[in-house]
Amino acid sequence: MEDVVSRLCGSPPSDPLPIWVGGHVGVCFNQLILSTIPHVLFATSSACHAGASRISQISSLSPAWRCRILFSFLLFLFCVAELVLGAIFPHEVPPALEVLSGGVSCLSWFTHFLVLLSLRKTFYTSSRGPVSLVLPVLLLIPSSVIRIVWLSQEVAVDLPPVVVSRLSLSCLRLCFVVLYILAFLAPSRRFPVNVSINEADEEVSLLFSDHNISEETSEDNESFLSQLFYFWMNPLMQRGAKGGLKQPQDVPFLPHGLRTTRVRQQFLSRSPPGTLRLSSSLHASFGSHFYSLGAVKLFSTILGFMGPVLLNLLVNFMESREEPLSWGVIYTAGLFCSGFLGALLQNQYTHQINKLMLAVRTSVLTAVYRKVIHGEGTGLAGFAPGEVMNLMSTDTDRITNFFRSFHELWSLPLQFSITLYLLYQQVGIAFLGGLGLALLLLPLNKVIATRIMNNNKELLQHKDARVKLVAELLSGIRVVKFYTWEEHFAGQLSILREKELRHLRAIKLLDAVCVYLWAALPVLVSIVTFVTFVLLGNQLTAAKVFTALALVGMLILPLNNFPWVMNGILEAKVSLDRIQKFLELPDQNLLNYYNTEAPPSGRATVVEMQDAIFSWGTEFREDLERSNSLEVLIGHLSVPEVSDGSPVRRGALYVSHQEAGFGFVAQEPWIQFATIRDNILFGKEYNERLYKEVVEACALAEDLSMLPAGDQTEVGENGVTLSGGQKARVSLARAVYQEKDIYLLDDPLAAVDADVAAHLMEKCILGILGDRTRILCTHRTELLEKADLLVLMDDGKIIRTGPPEEILALVEASPKFTVSQSKKQGAGNGGSDVDQEDHEKEVLFPGSSMGEEEKKEGAVSLQVYVAYWRAVGSFLAGSVLLALFFMQASRNISDWWLSHWIGSFSDDYRNVSMSVLGPSVLSPSLLLFSSRILVSPVSWAEPADQNSSGDITFYLSVYGGIAAANSIFTALRALLFALGTVQAATAIHKRLLQRVLRATVTFFDSTPVGRIINRFSSDMYCVDDFLPFMLNIFLANVFGLLGMLVMISYGLPWILPVLLPLGLLYFSIQKFYRHTSRELKRLQSITLSPIYSHFSETLSGLSTIRATRHAER
Repeated sequence: MEDVVSRLCGSPPSDPLPIWVGGHVGVCFNQLILSTIPHVLFATSSACHAGASRISQISSLSPAWRCRILFSFLLFLFCVAELVLGAIFPHEVPPALEVLSGGVSCLSWFTHFLVLLSLRKTFYTSSRGPVSLVLPVLLLIPSSVIRIVWLSQEVAVDLPPVVVSRLSLSCLRLCFVVLYILAFLAPSRRFPVNVSINEADEEVSLLFSDHNISEETSEDNESFLSQLFYFWMNPLMQRGAKGGLKQPQDVPFLPHGLRTTRVRQQFLSRSPPGTLRLSSSLHASFGSHFYSLGAVKLFSTILGFMGPVLLNLLVNFMESREEPLSWGVIYTAGLFCSGFLGALLQNQYTHQINKLMLAVRTSVLTAVYRKVIHGEGTGLAGFAPGEVMNLMSTDTDRITNFFRSFHELWSLPLQFSITLYLLYQQVGIAFLGGLGLALLLLPLNKVIATRIMNNNKELLQHKDARVKLVAELLSGIRVVKFYTWEEHFAGQLSILREKELRHLRAIKLLDAVCVYLWAALPVLVSIVTFVTFVLLGNQLTAAKVFTALALVGMLILPLNNFPWVMNGILEAKVSLDRIQKFLELPDQNLLNYYNTEAPPSGRATVVEMQDAIFSWGTEFREDLERSNSLEVLIGHLSVPEVSDGSPVRRGALYVSHQEAGFGFVAQEPWIQFATIRDNILFGKEYNERLYKEVVEACALAEDLSMLPAGDQTEVGENGVTLSGGQKARVSLARAVYQEKDIYLLDDPLAAVDADVAAHLMEKCILGILGDRTRILCTHRTELLEKADLLVLMDDGKIIRTGPPEEILALVEASPKFTVSQSKKQGAGNGGSDVDQEDHEKEVLFPGSSMGEEEKKEGAVSLQVYVAYWRAVGSFLAGSVLLALFFMQASRNISDWWLSHWIGSFSDDYRNVSMSVLGPSVLSPSLLLFSSRILVSPVSWAEPADQNSSGDITFYLSVYGGIAAANSIFTALRALLFALGTVQAATAIHKRLLQRVLRATVTFFDSTPVGRIINRFSSDMYCVDDFLPFMLNIFLANVFGLLGMLVMISYGLPWILPVLLPLGLLYFSIQKFYRHTSRELKRLQSITLSPIYSHFSETLSGLSTIRATRHAER
């Protein structure tokens, strides 16, 4: 390396790259370092922007942009002229350096010129283009100024024409660079940008017309540098800082690769046929991308360990003063670049792994939802809605978190191994003693991890039962309110919650034991290592003690995080098995129920059953008597008196064109959480003529005229704002509007009075559906005479079929008919009128509109923190803070004791260099120890003297006592914190349950069930697990920061004036970030509720969705 640089610069090998020569910066250093490297960065930056999407509609260019194109081309010509002069007439440096420097300059400006031409038809929210495109230009100014000063000195001595020409060209280059920057700073035109997620799965073209710009996404069309440094986030961050993130529509589009349609297609296309194996499908879809991110993680980890090595080389260079100054510059640049590149790679890894986790989450949710839509009904009956909700929330989260934990699974042992190697360099094979102790504790950690996994299984089962009971309670909340059963259900839910908390408490206590072991392990490893070192016949020295202690401190990160990573992977395995069990349910196959061949009768048969037996489930009785056959012709109205929706198990069932579906009206009307028009259309295009006919035929015109927004009025979940008769008529209108050939009407007349029933029969069933095949189940015998065919059933069997005049005589002679008629007359005398109930409910709830879920805005109020403090308990919360204080105080005292130890031996170890040893990767998951840098003396050369064993024993004893006290306080803090978080989870759930049970019925009418279930499932999971996890990290970092400030102020009081402006700068940046982060978290929370609501709605209307063949929609 030195020889190459020496030949390139024409300098002696002892100083290949002189920085200061003759009172000015060295020419070689200026051209090779200050000029060539910035030009390389400039060319790279320009090339990275060349991939932006072009827009053919943009034709006009601003004058400033035209000037920049012209200036860049002129600068390219100036560089070519200087290259020619330098190659032919070199001055003070070899021609090779002139060609290298000039060639790079020409290439960079020519690349920039081409990029400007390419970007003239792109849009970056302003006519200037991206700021990152012009920033490298500023780096070119210092070398130009130094070059002009050097050439001016040469001209003052002599006036050679070549030097004068090069000076003139250099002055012109500098002038045009300044002009280029001024052209960029010229006022630019700004255009409105519309970034929305309303049409996240649709293509939105970029338009540049009449100052109306619609941006596709905030990331896809950005340059490499913009994505590397997150410049594309600036508009979103500024909008959040100004309080503009109030609705989901204020958030930019997702990248194309993360949109639901794209992810679903990729996932399903790479899934093997047959039963979906979730693990193999995820591996096939995302495996290559996931493993490539492992390379980024590896480079980031390696760069993290380069810091101490390069710092040691730099310190040795400063102390020895034997190497050339250029090597000090190289060490410094390497130290900066390693830290800078390490931070970039770590952030890119985090961003890319989060994007991958989002795609995985979408795929898992898609798989679960598809199984709900296509699964066999008997199999789905074995999973309660609450269980499926947990599969979509908690279990999906754990599977997605696996993708972050897996790379930690191999990177943490790698960091551990590198640290052990450095420890081996200090104490030799004595490190095996401490390593053996650490390995002995691994079985104990395994036992704890197994206990945690088993408790997690039990916890999820009890959580499923609790959420299931909550869903049942909410679905029947009116009955609960009418009978005042709130206390009973509160007691049942409290019992289930107590079972859940019992396992949660066990998990938290096991975590506390892990924290105590991890706290004690570094101290034990240090003591065992030193004892082994002495027993091997070696003499302890202060330098070895300090270095070994610092390296053992570096072991904290992998030792702390590895059990958590293993626990996360085990939890993901449990959740994967739960979801896989659900996905293995058989899909519904219509060919198992329907014959595909038409009956041989040759008549226009639409529905025919031959010796059919219907049952629910996989088992049936072989001795059941088979029903008589049933044949329904096109256009006939068949009326059986008993409905049966069970699947056929034996016999033959033929339905003409069954793949087109049926017009199905369930006995319990299913209403979507949408407007009345959307409920009727049900995904079909709006036809005004047909729509009016359907509304009139279903007797809805008068009802719609009474509503405030007509058919645009939103109804509550399951139509809670509509009466029973209104829901039945809306459900009937939906079926009629689908224009199917066959209609299955399951007693839609039961919820209306006699007049409305007659209207529906005359105008709808016999009117608009007159030419369709209708199978109507009803108990209204007064309407039977209008049917084409009657089906008499008894005890689930078809007794007889025939025309009305033949069957009605048998019905009237039946004893059951006499009893039924007497009951109906008694009910009529009692004044029970369905229509009267409908009108009363219409007065109470005249079509209130369901609004979107509200969210708080601005900073989190103090009441929220006070509420959590009270939930934990003042005494317990104060004890946690006190334990944290003593834990941090003992840690700071141990640092002070090490400093005192250093001072006591400073006279004997003057040649011991100082180095900084710190964790290679700072993990936010660090629970026990805060992120800090250990400053300790590291000896890279053996000192001449040795300490007495008595002094070593004294200092080690005191240090061991302080460390033991620190581990005790840490364990106490972990135990109290675990008990406090469980207490808070208990109190918050109890308070939430009380508020929900004491709410009025109008609250449940205006609030979707999915939104309430979201509070009891996903949000309670945050209170139980995620919030304590983050709070633990926050408290550890706060106390660690305060302790560090105290120690720095004690040792270096002059640094306080420097820390004050840095603190203000950090606070302003943190405040700017926090506004956007907080609002995005709130938006994320409220956008989860519609997913749960839609899923719950799908489960309740599954029969209607499948009957109309709308499952794929």
